[in-house]
Amino acid sequence: MRRAALVLPVLVAGLAPAAPADAALRFERCGSYGFACARLSVPLDRAGAVPGRVSLLVKRVRARRRGGATRPPLVVLAGGPGQSATESFGGEALGLLYAAYRSRDLIVFDQRGTGRSELLRCRALEHANLLDAGRPAAACARRLGARRVFFTTRDSTDDLEAIRAELGAERIALYGTSYGTKVALAYARRFPGRVERLVLDSLVEVDGPDLFYLDAIAAAPRVLRALCRAACRWTRDPVADLAMLVDTIARRGALRGRFVDGRGRRRAGRLTRQHLFTVLLAGDFDPALRAAFPGAVRAALGGDAAPLLRLRRRAFAVDAEPPPPRLLSAAVYAATTCEEAPLPWSRATPPDPAERRRQAEARAATIPDSAFRPFDRATSLASDALALCDRWPHAPAAPDLGSGPMPDVPVLLVEGEDDLRTPVGNAERTAALFPRARMVVARATGHSAIGSDFSGCALRAFARFVQLRPVPRACPRVRRAFRPSPPPPGRLGEVARLRGTSGVRGRVLASVGLTLRDVAEDSLTELIFDPGDPDIARGGGLRAGSYRIDGDNTLELHRVAFVPGVRVSGRLEHFGERGQRGALRVSGSAGPGGRLRVRGQRASGRLGGHRVTAALNGPSSVVALATPRNGLPPLR
Repeated sequence: MRRAALVLPVLVAGLAPAAPADAALRFERCGSYGFACARLSVPLDRAGAVPGRVSLLVKRVRARRRGGATRPPLVVLAGGPGQSATESFGGEALGLLYAAYRSRDLIVFDQRGTGRSELLRCRALEHANLLDAGRPAAACARRLGARRVFFTTRDSTDDLEAIRAELGAERIALYGTSYGTKVALAYARRFPGRVERLVLDSLVEVDGPDLFYLDAIAAAPRVLRALCRAACRWTRDPVADLAMLVDTIARRGALRGRFVDGRGRRRAGRLTRQHLFTVLLAGDFDPALRAAFPGAVRAALGGDAAPLLRLRRRAFAVDAEPPPPRLLSAAVYAATTCEEAPLPWSRATPPDPAERRRQAEARAATIPDSAFRPFDRATSLASDALALCDRWPHAPAAPDLGSGPMPDVPVLLVEGEDDLRTPVGNAERTAALFPRARMVVARATGHSAIGSDFSGCALRAFARFVQLRPVPRACPRVRRAFRPSPPPPGRLGEVARLRGTSGVRGRVLASVGLTLRDVAEDSLTELIFDPGDPDIARGGGLRAGSYRIDGDNTLELHRVAFVPGVRVSGRLEHFGERGQRGALRVSGSAGPGGRLRVRGQRASGRLGGHRVTAALNGPSSVVALATPRNGLPPLR
């Protein structure tokens, strides 16, 4: 998932002819959206020491312009490593690239070992917790044997060059997102004369990623302060809060407390410093989770661990659970990461986790303490990437991605202001390598900016760039879809009454609205990452109970409590939409119970025998909250 000189635009090395493939690309119509498919057979090992071939799936959409393409084809490179490009861009998400194939053919191919390019599988790794996958990764390496070293970025650039040659294109444009940007950069470095232009969204540096996550840690204070700008009135400094909690966990070993699971059962939980970092990082894909983070940290400092433990559950759905193999090959993810990432131990070190950890600790000890704040050195040493590779048997040498200068071609770098996986600083360093680079930062946006920018600014910049039109220098500030939420109330007396209400009944009504909003935001993780589930989401309330949202956007609540002592049950159709309607039952020990009818944002009924009515200030549409304004879900 996870360095400058002015050069002549054409270099002799970049003009070297590609090795001929065994068969030309013969495209035949396949599926919908105008795709045609072809197969290209390439050697597993181009040096010939290890026999075998890989059949690559290549898909093409012809330029929409009458008369055909007038500009070089645009090749799409997906993330991961291990993500299937044909799955990611094979359906509605193709609309993301609509502006490009007005005058260009669009080429989407599954890199070797991914999707339908002879999917590489290790079943134990596919069912592992990717935040602690050292043992299943080692088993995967043994299963792959000598093949494991041929799924690197260098191999993908060789495959890409073979595809270019078979297309008969003198030059190509490249669009990469996340890890795909590393492949694009490596291709540009190795074959500079074959590149027409580059679009790099959420950049992984060509010599990266940093397995200590120092780039993400360095960006965390800026991201938290941008999130809390004029919005976190319940804290003076969210960064200081986070550092204080890290120190507290370091003293105690873990933060402990109780949380409610998806079936409404209360369970004991613990949260380490690495878990805390994982929760913060998961906000790159789940903006509602990121918005809840500063308040949950503040609550934990006050002795209430439940909000953070619940965010941990959501974060693990983002980062710990591997997607289905057809979407992402966990085997390729491990093979690519462990063979080519810059390691804090010698490649000659045997796959002994104790010795490799000793070398990693020695390397980390040379880094100043300040580089790890607001986290600490132990957090970096608990990196999931280090755990993934600490038993992996490395090849003697890392794959050579070249050392020459980058080509002098137009480059668009797009970053999300809130992205911690591939922070803005990565793109700034890479932009300095290209004389004609233009960088656009999407405000209040996380990872995969073009697909997840609610404002559409990043998508407009992409459209103008591929159409050879001027690109704006900056995106305007936007109102965040999710504003930071304060620490959840620990009792009913901390809840502000709704406007137009009074007494304890006003607080209970407000608690009902807070419960509905909490359910909407808690459900977003499943809505984003498992959209094919017949239930949009299932989960537990913050304090008690469980909920379910079905495919028709009908919410069922079973004694869900966000505020202690106020439980909400019932059913709402068209949950969160303007036309939502249904009936709720309020119970619990904190205040008067009763029944409410809900129409839109208004609730009316009786609480404690008294008639009540109020606007709940509940959630907006659950689907609208999860979907950027360009209509596309974030790309992983």
